[in-house]
Amino acid sequence: MNKTIARTGAIVTAALGLTLTAATPALASADKCKGDAYASCVAVNGTKLHVNSIKSRVALYAKTCRYGHSQVLINGKHYADSNGGSDKEYCSKSVFGDEVTTGTWNVNRNYAKGTKICSKFWRYTGETGPGTSNGYSSYGTACATIG
Repeated sequence: MNKTIARTGAIVTAALGLTLTAATPALASADKCKGDAYASCVAVNGTKLHVNSIKSRVALYAKTCRYGHSQVLINGKHYADSNGGSDKEYCSKSVFGDEVTTGTWNVNRNYAKGTKICSKFWRYTGETGPGTSNGYSSYGTACATIG
């Protein structure tokens, strides 16, 4: 009986995996984070090579806040800053942690295949030294590649 349950579980798992694989978003859509918590995240919404919008987020631990801003880069070049480049406090209200939206931009244009759209959250700490830049430390760069 245990073998039957194990086999049934394996079949259900495999079927679910195929279902999730088949539901992969269109080429221009992606959702990526650089790490689990205290991480930069980016979501790109679109179809084929057309991008409708870009959303930057920061992943936070349970009920924590971080002061800073997100920066969006396209192929390594500055595109936009959340909150107009001004720092703001972003908070997770969930006891399980959360990805908090820092900015959304309506793009509505086509990009070439291979274009990299990235987001980087800059936390203001006021500290200087290794790993900081003008009082900021980065939570890494999350990137989605078009196509």
